[in-house]
Amino acid sequence: MIIKFSTDSTCDLPKELIEKNAISVFPLVVNLGDEEYYDGQNIKPDDIYDYVAKTGDLPKTAGRGVEDFKEYFLDLLKTCDAVVHCGIGADLSVCYQNACLAAKEIGEGKVKIVDSKALSSATGLIILSGANAYKQGAGLDDIVKNMSDASKHVQASFMVDKLDYLHKGGRCSRFTFSMANLLRIKPRLEVVDGKLINTGKEIGPMKVVLKKYIDTILKKYNNPRKDYCFVTHTKMDDELIKEIVDYVKSKNIFYNIEESVAGSVITSHCGPGTLGILYINDGKC
Repeated sequence: MIIKFSTDSTCDLPKELIEKNAISVFPLVVNLGDEEYYDGQNIKPDDIYDYVAKTGDLPKTAGRGVEDFKEYFLDLLKTCDAVVHCGIGADLSVCYQNACLAAKEIGEGKVKIVDSKALSSATGLIILSGANAYKQGAGLDDIVKNMSDASKHVQASFMVDKLDYLHKGGRCSRFTFSMANLLRIKPRLEVVDGKLINTGKEIGPMKVVLKKYIDTILKKYNNPRKDYCFVTHTKMDDELIKEIVDYVKSKNIFYNIEESVAGSVITSHCGPGTLGILYINDGKC
C-alpha cells in the first residue's frame, strides 16, 4: 500500500526532512492588509517583519476551507492509496475540523486525519514518527495509531523575548506588556491539552533565559525519545542560536538535534526572538 504523509505549513520542518520523507505540505494563509499570501510559497518571515515595522499592524492568518482540503487530498490520491494528514491541532485552528469534513466527503477511508494537539515542529515530529513506522512496514491503521499515540506525548514549548506581537494581537494587556519590557520578563509558552498557555517566566537577558528554559523543560519532560529534538526559532542572532543548539547537544540526550526556522504563520503570532525545543516525551527510543 502506498501511503502519502501530509501536513500543513505550520509544521516548521526543515526542507531536507520534508524531501527525505516525501511529505506533502499544505500552505495556510497569511493576509497583509488586503493582500493574501500562502505560507511557504509566496511569503517569508522577513516579509512579516517588514510589514509590521512599516504599518504597525499585525498580519492576519487563516486556515483553509473544506473544499480546499478536498481538492488537495484528491490530488494527492492520484499517486497513492491513502493519505495520512496531521496539521496544526484541533484547538488551535479550524483546519483540523475542515480536513476531517473533507476526508468524510471523499469517503472509503482513503484519508486519515490525526490531531497533533500541537503546532510548529511538534506536528513535524508526529509526522516523522508515522513516516518511520511506514518505512518499517507498518500498515495504515498502525501508522495512525502510532501518530495518535505520539500526539499524546509531544512536548511543545517556547520562550518569547518580547511581547510586541502578542500585545498587538490582543494576547496580553498593555500593563503586562509594559512591565515585561521594563523588567525583562520572558514568558514560557507550552501546549497543554492542545491549548497554548503561559506556564512560567524567566527574567534576564535572552542567553541566560534560554539555558534556564532548556534545563526546566528537560527536567519537566524527562522521558524523551532520543531520535529527534528540534530547536525551532523565529528571527534571532545567529551566534545565540548556535550557542543554544550547542547547549542542547551538550546534554548528550538526543541523536539528532535539528535547527528549524518557523514559517510565516507562526511568525505572525509570536514575532522575532522566539525559540523553543520540541521532542516526543514517551521514551520509546
